[in-house]
Amino acid sequence: MKFEAKLVLTVLYLLLATTDSCKYKKFSEDHSFCKEPNEECDLQESEVTEADKKMILKTHNEFRMKIATGNESGMPKASNMMEIVWDDELASIAQKWADQCTFRHDCFDCRKVERFPVGQNIYTISSTGRAESGHWKEMTEGFYEEVKDFDKNVIKSFKPNSAYGHFTQLAWAETWLIGCGEAVYKKDGENKSLLVCNYGPTGNIEGAEMYKEGEPCSDCPSGTCCCNKCEESGVTSDYHGLCKVIDEEQFKMDNKTE
Repeated sequence: MKFEAKLVLTVLYLLLATTDSCKYKKFSEDHSFCKEPNEECDLQESEVTEADKKMILKTHNEFRMKIATGNESGMPKASNMMEIVWDDELASIAQKWADQCTFRHDCFDCRKVERFPVGQNIYTISSTGRAESGHWKEMTEGFYEEVKDFDKNVIKSFKPNSAYGHFTQLAWAETWLIGCGEAVYKKDGENKSLLVCNYGPTGNIEGAEMYKEGEPCSDCPSGTCCCNKCEESGVTSDYHGLCKVIDEEQFKMDNKTE
């Protein structure tokens, strides 16, 4: 009886351990989603509002549209630039990393998901005044400013460079999902805001094509619409020249994003 009782307890423990285990640990034992908030972090606020999400998407897509339509001086037009939409899974992982209150990137596999590897941009603001959230427009503009240091000769075969890495992830054509997190906290007598955005599928792949050069909309993947084709499909598109996913299953199947 004692042996049977021990066996039952052992099986129960293993079942509980399996249930409680973080599914993302198969990618990395240090996966960001599996972390609890940093106990040493004096968190004041930890969320991304619906208004924040709209601002993140608006600013990202407006800059992507600027490139796609040839309105960025010195940059060729893009024929396959995707419209970016919100992704809750990426946002959840970004929020977990933001809650660590650490201004650095997590490891590459520490943000990976089943569907694809994930890129990341981070941004921080410090002040001695009241801690504030929602610096998303300022963040995106800061990333895009790196365009001045970008070498357009690497568009067809990308070479990573810290001088423009935030910009190129923002403008990577095949990236079409984003999720962000924010932590507002106190540290060393200052109020800080840490903003983390995760992008999928990842950009900044060495040797890969950042985007296809050509007329906007001319190389959109299947399952998407662009410009007049969106109107013909009865779909509203706010961003001229960006490929908008309208049939996600077809898009994923033909473009192998999952």
